[in-house]
Amino acid sequence: MSSVLSERISRLQSSPVREILRAAGSGGLLSLAGGLPAEGTFPNFPGFPGGWTQYGTTEGELPLREEISKLLSGRGLDCPADRILVLNGSQQGLDLAAKLFVDRGTSVLCESPTYLAALQVFRLFGAELHGVPIGPQGPDPEALAMAVRKSSARLAYIVPTYQNPTGTVWSEAARVAMAHCADDEGIAVLEDDPYAEIGFGPTPPAPICSRIRRSSWIYLGSFSKSFVPGLRLGFLAASPDLIGHLERLKQAADLHSNRLSQALVLRDLRDPDRPSRIEGLRSEYRSRRDSFHESLKRHFPSAKWRRPEGGLFFWARLSRKLDLRDVFRSALEEGVAFLPGEHCHPGEAEPGWARLNFSHCSPDEADRALEILARMVAKAESGD
Repeated sequence: MSSVLSERISRLQSSPVREILRAAGSGGLLSLAGGLPAEGTFPNFPGFPGGWTQYGTTEGELPLREEISKLLSGRGLDCPADRILVLNGSQQGLDLAAKLFVDRGTSVLCESPTYLAALQVFRLFGAELHGVPIGPQGPDPEALAMAVRKSSARLAYIVPTYQNPTGTVWSEAARVAMAHCADDEGIAVLEDDPYAEIGFGPTPPAPICSRIRRSSWIYLGSFSKSFVPGLRLGFLAASPDLIGHLERLKQAADLHSNRLSQALVLRDLRDPDRPSRIEGLRSEYRSRRDSFHESLKRHFPSAKWRRPEGGLFFWARLSRKLDLRDVFRSALEEGVAFLPGEHCHPGEAEPGWARLNFSHCSPDEADRALEILARMVAKAESGD
């Protein structure tokens, strides 16, 4: 593994106080180092496991990381707990990865379209973004390989399972091609997988990171979609050469993630009824997806879209000529919000696409919203 890291990593140091706190957590140490409050002064909070009210370790609680390791094994990615980092939402993982790899002018490869907030992070750090078009089965394998070679990218950011915003699941051929590109060209892979548990059809293929043998990789996961988003808890798993850097970057950012959130997620992962709860969640979202699909057919009979097999979004072309950022403002005045697809591209965007969430509104509310949106699009197209 020989990934080229950002120049700031040469200045990254580990905190000696954090190392002392790690040792103090094992007990028996008389610490005069860190600014630890007296434990006898803490209020009694139900829900905290014994000893978890004090500061925690940067990497996250070991029992939780062990459960995450089991979760990943079930997805086809074998990664031990010591290469897993608990995050304040998987969005923090994007920030850490950008700090690790991106300097001003660094080439980053991504899908086109892709996750809006990832584009925001990479642009903030000065990345030069290179988009690879994706179709119903992800990118064309040959076009992907050509884009990797042509861009000389340091990092590839991908969402190959229930992709945001399109809902696409990459084909086996596209996944194999990405793994081969990583190993052959030395490009590091940042695989974002927040919707892994929100699928409505066959089990998706194993993560691309599980197929990489020589290059560096980071895999991001989230509990926001499958548990409680307000807890703001996610995780990353990483190749051996990256995990130490990522831990120190997180240490410099926030010391550690909320321990009460970690305790609640740990309890959920250990709950024997969790599989049935997840299946109930899938069933509810499958029903909402199907209702949304019928509403789209009713209100946008000429539009173009594919019914997603997982995730939380429809990617629909509502108009062939409009920039939907203009429609967004008029729709908002009518009480309807959506994401114009123009925001989701690293470069020039094909007009008229929209990312439409089907999970939040009730079927009746979603139908009413689509009715209003259809009226706004028709009005804009007519020039009224």
